[in-house]
Amino acid sequence: MMGNLLVRMNRKSKDIDYRKYSILFMVFFFATVFSAPLYSQSTTATATIDTNSITIGEQFKLSLTFSHPAKATAVWPLVPDTFSLVEVVQRMPVDTLNENTGSELVKSQSIILTSFDSGFHVIPPFVFTYRLPGDTTLLTASTEPLLITVNTIPIDTTRAIKDIKGQIAIPFSWQDALPYILGVAIAALLAFLIYRFIKMRKAKVVGPVIRIPKRSAHEIALEELKALDMAKLWQNGNFKGYYTGLSDITRTFVENRWSVAAMEMTTDEIMKLKIIADQDGEILSKLKFMLELSDLVKFAKAIPVVYENEQCLSNAFAFVEANKTVPQEREVEL
Repeated sequence: MMGNLLVRMNRKSKDIDYRKYSILFMVFFFATVFSAPLYSQSTTATATIDTNSITIGEQFKLSLTFSHPAKATAVWPLVPDTFSLVEVVQRMPVDTLNENTGSELVKSQSIILTSFDSGFHVIPPFVFTYRLPGDTTLLTASTEPLLITVNTIPIDTTRAIKDIKGQIAIPFSWQDALPYILGVAIAALLAFLIYRFIKMRKAKVVGPVIRIPKRSAHEIALEELKALDMAKLWQNGNFKGYYTGLSDITRTFVENRWSVAAMEMTTDEIMKLKIIADQDGEILSKLKFMLELSDLVKFAKAIPVVYENEQCLSNAFAFVEANKTVPQEREVEL
């Protein structure tokens, strides 16, 4: 009886173990099945060339393709300018081939290559790096190495060796001479302009040119003073015009009478002239009063009184009358 009880207990314990292992197996199976689509998305890196054999200097195309999960962060490999005696001629931009799919992205790049060294050259693998979403692990995918054969240009040894061809003579035309003609013309024009500039600098006038009129200086001055008096400028409020006329007529008289550039001088410079300073004291005082008052009216906008306006005109007349040119008397034999 005790034996039967032990047998029953052993059977129950085995049934419990079998059930436990079955439940664990089912849980593991379903977890593997449902989680596989989330973490087992494949990445593929491929490299292909459009030909396996080229003539030296000929170009061929290398195509790189990399497919990875859409949410993964991928880094495209940097292709150097030269590798394994192969040179990069042109790099095309990286294109996405299936932007509308949500689970996987496929990117591709075309690179034009060439080689100037004959023989067998190995294009090394290109390594793509990427990270899955929520994972900081840096993963890699590599392409397979490729072999390219670079052949030399075949030489026909049965034919005779020929010398290098000489230079070809090109006939000379006017179009070839046109740049030289234009150069000479421009140089001649520049030389002429420099010559004219130097000549004009040497011939510049040192001082103002004074033109002596044919009539007597005092005749012209007296006529202009009378005309200024008849114009009634200060009587109509035009003090600046009146005193400007007085000053200009007097200065022009000095220029014509003694060939002095009085129009270019200041009042002080005129009064210091020897021909002026040696004159009678009263005449000199009247001239100075008239010129200084004229400067005040012209530049300081002074307004003289009636007496001063009449006195200045009288002073100008007195100065001209005192410096008339006297004709020289000549004895005539009868």
